[in-house]
Amino acid sequence: MNNNLVADTIVKHCGGSGNLLHVTNCMTRVRMTIADISKVDMQALKAIDGVLGVVEDDTLQVIVGPGKSSKVASLINELMKDSAVDTSVSDVEQKAKMAREKAKKQTPVKKVLKHIANIFVPILPPLIAAGILMGINNVLVNSAASFALTHQVAAVGDLSPAQVVLEQRHLLGISEFLGLVSKALFSFLAIYTGVTSAKEFDGTLVMGGLLGAVTIAPQLPQLGLLPGQGGLIGVIFAVWLMCWLEKQVRRFIPDVLDVVMTPTIVLTIMAAILLFAIMPVAGILSDAILHAMNGLLTTGGVAAGFVLAALFPFLISLGLHHGLFPIHLEMINVTGHAPLFAIQIMSNAGMVGAATAVLLLTRDPVMKKIARGAIPTSILAVGEPTIFGVNIPAGFAFITGSIGAGFGGMMIVLLGVTTNGVGAAGLSALPLIADGKYLQYILAWLVGCLAAFVLTYATGKVRGYGKKTVVV
Repeated sequence: MNNNLVADTIVKHCGGSGNLLHVTNCMTRVRMTIADISKVDMQALKAIDGVLGVVEDDTLQVIVGPGKSSKVASLINELMKDSAVDTSVSDVEQKAKMAREKAKKQTPVKKVLKHIANIFVPILPPLIAAGILMGINNVLVNSAASFALTHQVAAVGDLSPAQVVLEQRHLLGISEFLGLVSKALFSFLAIYTGVTSAKEFDGTLVMGGLLGAVTIAPQLPQLGLLPGQGGLIGVIFAVWLMCWLEKQVRRFIPDVLDVVMTPTIVLTIMAAILLFAIMPVAGILSDAILHAMNGLLTTGGVAAGFVLAALFPFLISLGLHHGLFPIHLEMINVTGHAPLFAIQIMSNAGMVGAATAVLLLTRDPVMKKIARGAIPTSILAVGEPTIFGVNIPAGFAFITGSIGAGFGGMMIVLLGVTTNGVGAAGLSALPLIADGKYLQYILAWLVGCLAAFVLTYATGKVRGYGKKTVVV
């Protein structure tokens, strides 16, 4: 089914374009804010050719796969514009229904994680691109450094031994370019996070970016602080507080003075709170989280790797996996590596192995068709197609695939594999692997995939799954 037909059918089964309040997308999902969820035909949505799964949360998330999600979302937005339905009369009612639905579905912890996920989803595409460019540059630099050490290449002027080798290979300019582009994102990530946080909490975007900029200002040592202290956790909390304060101040400022007085008052108060309260406290909290995670990986060893990798598919299935991005990024900022991310992307291996077993076991032609399309996508990048299109519908395969992912996580810890960036999984993660441990990463991925395949295939045979002609 082509993208236009997929978009049309999704809108139809969601109660028409008048029932859609807002449509956006992430890497694999079309995320829709629904006015009246009772008008949505969930079973019909899941049955659409090209839809790999549906997640009902504070937004209705239709999984269509990487690349297609942005195209389908754009087409749905065009359909919403073309319909030109006058919703002014029912707008209040629609928002009230939406608020009630959200209140029923969200626990406090889930609400916090969803906010964090929403903050990082817009940053994710450039974050992946910057991580890949950084990984390619690391391959060039590490190769040059190894050659310089082996052949005792000396520094020349301002060039390090590795840079001398790169210059000899005519790669220095390329390396500098890759480093510049990737660092442009990671160096100013606090600013981008401030902007998206302000958008999430309904504040002034540039004010949020400004608070993020304060946390990385070079003058901070003069106040006894370090640039980046408190990390992205501090930035998110500060922007949330700023958005609340902005609403309170605006209630008391006359309209004629609002454009001048409100931002001045809010910025002055929030800058003081950020510098003298939030950054010191968030710094302690951030250090504690990093210390706890490093301690868990150090003392827990392969057992910790198994548990973390096995749990991650459940976070993906709930749409909460982006909530861990602040931890990954803080680890990169402090240590230069993200060992937790390396463990968690083993979920991809487990889901591929389980889906492959289901493909061989099932006699359902629809399941076979979905599996054939989902498996290559998951091998290359993301696991959602196999999770929602194959393993969750099969039932037991999601559990056995998660267990298989745990074995991949064990191998990651055992082989000392980590990443120096965050992004997609599968083969797309190869440029992110630190210290040139590409073969070790592939070995760990294959172990997770094989373990999941064996467990799923054996369980399916015991359950008689291969004898059935329908998906159970």
